[in-house]
Amino acid sequence: MKDLTITVKTLYGFEDILTEELNELGYQDVEKSNRSVQLKGSWKDVYRLNYLCRLAIAVLVEIDRFHIHNENDLYKKANKIDWPSFFDVDKSFSVKGAIFSKIFNHTNYPMLLVKDAIVDKFRDKVGDRPNVELKSPQVAIDVYISDKQVVISLNTSGVPLFQRGYRQQTGEAPMNEVLAAGLLRLSGWDKKSTLVDPMCASGTIAIEAALWAADIPAMIERHHFAFRNFNSYDADIWAEVRKEGNNRPIDLGFPIIASDIDAGMVRKAQRNARVAPIGKMITFNTSDFHDLEPPEETGTLIMNPPYGERMGDEVIEMYEEIGDTFKQKYAGYNCWVVSSNIDAIKRVGLKPNKKIKVFNGSLECSFRKFEVFKGSLKTDSSNTQENASKDDDRETKKKEPKEKRIDRYNRLKREKELESKVEEAPEVQEEKREEETAKKETPKPEEKKETSRGASKYAQRNLKYTIADDSDKKEEQESRSSTSSDESKNKQQDDQSSFKEKIEKMKKYRKRD
Repeated sequence: MKDLTITVKTLYGFEDILTEELNELGYQDVEKSNRSVQLKGSWKDVYRLNYLCRLAIAVLVEIDRFHIHNENDLYKKANKIDWPSFFDVDKSFSVKGAIFSKIFNHTNYPMLLVKDAIVDKFRDKVGDRPNVELKSPQVAIDVYISDKQVVISLNTSGVPLFQRGYRQQTGEAPMNEVLAAGLLRLSGWDKKSTLVDPMCASGTIAIEAALWAADIPAMIERHHFAFRNFNSYDADIWAEVRKEGNNRPIDLGFPIIASDIDAGMVRKAQRNARVAPIGKMITFNTSDFHDLEPPEETGTLIMNPPYGERMGDEVIEMYEEIGDTFKQKYAGYNCWVVSSNIDAIKRVGLKPNKKIKVFNGSLECSFRKFEVFKGSLKTDSSNTQENASKDDDRETKKKEPKEKRIDRYNRLKREKELESKVEEAPEVQEEKREEETAKKETPKPEEKKETSRGASKYAQRNLKYTIADDSDKKEEQESRSSTSSDESKNKQQDDQSSFKEKIEKMKKYRKRD
């Protein structure tokens, strides 16, 4: 099939740079859509897009498009598709997608209808049905419904394409590989000049930069794609596609620097880089950002600093120090910062030349460019008053002994470890101790004695025979006698009232007679 309708899905805001990348791969006739780009091609093009495209999340191949008016229409038209022609009955499958229609009250219900249509079609044609596997299916079906329009496609990628295969170890909040590749393109980096990532964490930005600069396919370390489970799979064409691009490290002629204050994270980044075929194309350092010396007078810096959900006020100070370092050491650089903490990123103190809205997972972030010129300390005019007060604060802070950033980092790390170990606050623990001591000091009531004869004779759990004291016996007898006397009095009163009522009734009947 040469006239396949192929949809390449991507992240929010990446439609333009994905179109640019597809043009570089030789695809000129493309159509942009929401978080996707559509084109015509063959199965070889499907293989190439999965293997070479750095900004793709998934590659879909459309197999049918139709209109519906009710729920039954979806089942009937999905059941008309010749599903056994696409994959065998021994392949597991799942149905996922996006629903934007008032026809369905529940967004998962259309997936169930399509699943039933597939299973019933296999039963009618083959006499057996394929298994449904939600976590790791061999075949993934994509359903997109917009009002009454339905598009059913084969997901030729399987698991998302940001799972490259080289990243074996990560930190707490690793950056998406597709996002890292997109930030590199959005920054305008030319693949010919110095690139610095001073807060590299697991090294995703630096590794994606090295792969891109050396023309190494993004998926060179990924060996499984869903299209290999289709009946249309051609191993020879796939082997031909795998030969495209470079597959070994090269001498770039310029440095790619990846640094982090955490030595453990640097080791993880180095291990990930060893899996990718980039050799020693990246220079790794364990260093505080403020102590890192840029190797060239010009270049591009891209950093993903902590967003500060758990750092409190100290995140503001960290972003202020980032701005100071830009001014002091990175004049002539294009400095880019991505963060979801908009209040903190404003404290960089420089006027951004560009702001781009991106998403890091579910977090809405701002990707900002700070172009620092030599001899220029141009600040953000919107924060003039804040900067003035900030300068005053700095003057006072200069007089005080300043905590080094590495010391502050280690202190925050220790505090975080302690928070994870301690379950309750010390005040709560102290209150509990006081309550326990108070209970111990209060005199206990006299316990009833247990007879050994009763306990040995009856082995039932919680069954005890007790002997009460003489005082207890007297109190019980008095209470019983008082209750019995009250009950007898009440009975006498009830008997007298009932006797009087009977006499009155008899008098009435006599009068009638």
